[in-house]
Amino acid sequence: MTAISLASLLAVGVMNSSPSNADNHHRLPSREHRLETRIGSQQADLDEISTRLLDAQASLATAVDDLATARGSLADLRAQVRTATLVDRRTQVRLDQAVVRLRDARADIVHGRRQVQARRSDLTGYAVSSYQAGGLDVYALGMTFDAGTTQQTVDGLQDVDAALNKQAADLQELQAMQVLLTLTEDRVQATRDDVAQRRQQAADNLTLKRTLESQAEAAEAEVQSRVETLRVGRQQLAAAKREELDRLNDLETERQRVEERLRAVAERRARQHDRAIGAASVTNIATRIPATVSAAPTSPSTGSSDGGFLSDPVADSYVTSPYGMRMHPILHVWKLHDGTDFQADCGSPVYAAADGTVAEEYFNTGYGNRILIDHGYLKGVSLATSYNHLTSFVASVGQHVSRGQLIAYAGTTGYSTGCHLHFMVYVNGSTVDPMSWL
Repeated sequence: MTAISLASLLAVGVMNSSPSNADNHHRLPSREHRLETRIGSQQADLDEISTRLLDAQASLATAVDDLATARGSLADLRAQVRTATLVDRRTQVRLDQAVVRLRDARADIVHGRRQVQARRSDLTGYAVSSYQAGGLDVYALGMTFDAGTTQQTVDGLQDVDAALNKQAADLQELQAMQVLLTLTEDRVQATRDDVAQRRQQAADNLTLKRTLESQAEAAEAEVQSRVETLRVGRQQLAAAKREELDRLNDLETERQRVEERLRAVAERRARQHDRAIGAASVTNIATRIPATVSAAPTSPSTGSSDGGFLSDPVADSYVTSPYGMRMHPILHVWKLHDGTDFQADCGSPVYAAADGTVAEEYFNTGYGNRILIDHGYLKGVSLATSYNHLTSFVASVGQHVSRGQLIAYAGTTGYSTGCHLHFMVYVNGSTVDPMSWL
């Protein structure tokens, strides 16, 4: 680290800066424009938050969403498994009922076939007997001739008629049995088809159920994995928050260190200034000559077109985050944003805001590469500026620089997640809002 003590600058004495009229091409168009560009500073605040904390916060949010999605999928799969189980039970009951119907129908076929066979046997025997007797007509004629009385003839003919009626009834019954048997066979076939269909349904539903159960097991494992991811994410976020608090503390420590040194310089300069004013007054009284030594100019010349003393440190830019207290978007603690952030791509030129001497130039964990310029005792105050998160330096320690002179290039070193310039103004050793000087 290259640096010189700020105290060594006291040898220069009281510095009345006379800013040069450097080229103003890099200044902002107007102060009103700079103020308008403060809108949306919350997003710009993220440039000052560590990448690890942002990543941990994003990872935790993702883990929460993933867990909710996984649990939703698991609940849906479990519901489908329950439905498949109910369907499986109903299908099995219907299959069992169809099997019973098929068994009964097959038994009916066997019984029907036996009845038909028995009836056919009876009719066949009757036909054989009738044939052997020469037929019913011959039998009836024989009875007529052989009968001794008329009553016997009538009775014989009635027997023949009864036999003929029984034969006709037996034939009709046989036909009916055959029709019923055909219907029973059709019913058996339909029942057999129904059983086959229900067995296929049962098999398909069983396959679906097993698939859903397997998916549910995988989903449950996924939920457990997401729970573990969430647990780790919370631990990582807690660690990142502790690291972020340490980072903020480091920034505060560094700011206090610089402020204390600048405050000591400011006090020394104020005393020197008071002694110079007193010495000039004594000399004027002794010689009765009007005083030629006066206080530091109250309105030093400036290259700014809108009345500010300091010139813009970057060209054609705008404010992305203003100076002041703000709530940390993740830690939810108040912190001081001790400078003004300007939009600046990495590698963009950074210019000296006024004439001065490069007091320090070094890398700090929080501010990154930074340059501190001492502008001397101006407008009754000791004034200094710093330029932070730089990519590289151009000016060197001890070098006198003029307003608008190239001193460095913007970057994103230190605690920064995006290219920009963090510009700070110190008045009597304390940070102030840079916009009140630009």
